Amino acid sequence: DVDRYQTTQGYRQVMVAAREMELGNLPGESQTFVNLRFKYTHGYGLVMAPVSDFTTDGLPNFLIKDIPPRTDDEKLRVMQPQIYYGELTHSHVFVNTKEPEFDYPRGDDNAYGRYSGTGGVRITNLWRKFLLGWKFDGTRFLLSTYPTSDSRVLFHREIRERVKNLAPFLTFDADPYVVLVDGKLYWILDAYTTSNYYPYSEPFAGFEPNGKNQPIRERKMAHGSTASLAGANYVRNSVKAVVDAFNGSVSFYVFEPEDPIIQVWQRIFPGLFSAREKMPDGLRAHVRYPRDLLLAQALVYAKYHMTDPAVFYNQEDLWMRATEKYYEAVQPVEPYYVMWQPPGSNNPEFILMLPFTPKNRQVMIGWIAAMSDPANYGRLLAYKFPKEERVLGPQQVETKVDQDAVLSAQLSLWNQQGSRVIRGNTLVIPIDNSLLYVEPIYLQAEAAAYPELRIVALMHGDNLSYAETFDKALQGLLTEPAEKMPRVPALGIKGEKSASKDLIARANAAFSNYLRLHGEGRFAEAANELTNLQKALQQLAQHPE
Repeated sequence: DVDRYQTTQGYRQVMVAAREMELGNLPGESQTFVNLRFKYTHGYGLVMAPVSDFTTDGLPNFLIKDIPPRTDDEKLRVMQPQIYYGELTHSHVFVNTKEPEFDYPRGDDNAYGRYSGTGGVRITNLWRKFLLGWKFDGTRFLLSTYPTSDSRVLFHREIRERVKNLAPFLTFDADPYVVLVDGKLYWILDAYTTSNYYPYSEPFAGFEPNGKNQPIRERKMAHGSTASLAGANYVRNSVKAVVDAFNGSVSFYVFEPEDPIIQVWQRIFPGLFSAREKMPDGLRAHVRYPRDLLLAQALVYAKYHMTDPAVFYNQEDLWMRATEKYYEAVQPVEPYYVMWQPPGSNNPEFILMLPFTPKNRQVMIGWIAAMSDPANYGRLLAYKFPKEERVLGPQQVETKVDQDAVLSAQLSLWNQQGSRVIRGNTLVIPIDNSLLYVEPIYLQAEAAAYPELRIVALMHGDNLSYAETFDKALQGLLTEPAEKMPRVPALGIKGEKSASKDLIARANAAFSNYLRLHGEGRFAEAANELTNLQKALQQLAQHPE
């Protein structure tokens, strides 16, 4: 999951993964009734890494790591690491029994614990034991000597099933995400109110608006698709559901109280929902705009941004999602979370954005973004590029890279059996009245767990430069002969003059910090480094040497 956290090093974008228990990985002979129901009852902890921070070996520079979870950041302490309710907890378990519950491996031994929470149903007497045995495991449980009067049975532990049982009238997003607040773990799920009866509205078909009626491509990440929203012509992300990973308690917070549908459900179930203001500040700081909703809105906006009737009728200005290269396949860009500093602001914002190109063209025409931080949550932005200007799209930049004879040969050589070339996201950095494109290229060996950064490609106008580091690639871009670089006035390049070594070093440090912070998931700090990079490049434009 992608999120952001206040750390001792500042506001950072991170990637987070919960360590859940996957019972299917137990050896067949170990999948016994006792192990599956009494011993292996929960996951333990999580890992967290900044999105752009890597070690010298190309590995994630973890903020939280190991089992039990360990961190050097006082703001990221995990005080209650047990995960009894999650995305992989599909079976029921019995806790506080005579069988110790496995926590984590510890040297030649294991660490065990007992459940101290309030989740589930207590097995207080023989009658309850009989009923629960009849419902779950029959005579095996009824005749078992492991349960005691303090034991509990935890069921409906898969969080999407859990919230759906409580509020079946809501449509839930396919991408729950785990958050760490005050040392405890929670899951946040986005919930929608939907209808297909909204007057004079077109149903969302779940298809790209390209006239070919082709379904939206399945995501390579595990955050679902917009299929659950297909057929609706009214969609509101009115509710945020929060599930305690330890106790299983569920809270529903209304984020769009003006939604008439959620108002009806609030009147029907007055005790089920709480106001947005009642959500604890620690949880509200991690609320994010859902990907599926922005994608659905963006696909509709791609057509309905045309307000001239004649233009709309002829579909003359139809937008399409920008495309990018992933391994050897070209695929649409998915909405992605980044830290972005709005013009006129000194504070980075956690936003969800999606770039667009015109139909049947690869130049960039604009992008749509949704802001997620509490002060501006839900604010939507549409940024349009002038049609008379040719602004390269991500795939065009990658095509330029592929067409370079030397670089293409090197990538083909690397992409042989035993290793794979991975193309990173193409960054678009505004520099005065022009754009600088940066694409990191990684190499991953089959025997390696993580890819390593090998090449940084820079492009300005139609000019391409690349090297093993950012500063060398920038030097190559700035020192090309003038006749080869007709469209670089913003960088102030004159003939074969070279840029200031100090400014290039600053730009290289900013880019290296960006990669490190982005890899650690510290998106806010990564955004600051992009700002530093932009400033250094602007100074190069003003003071070339």
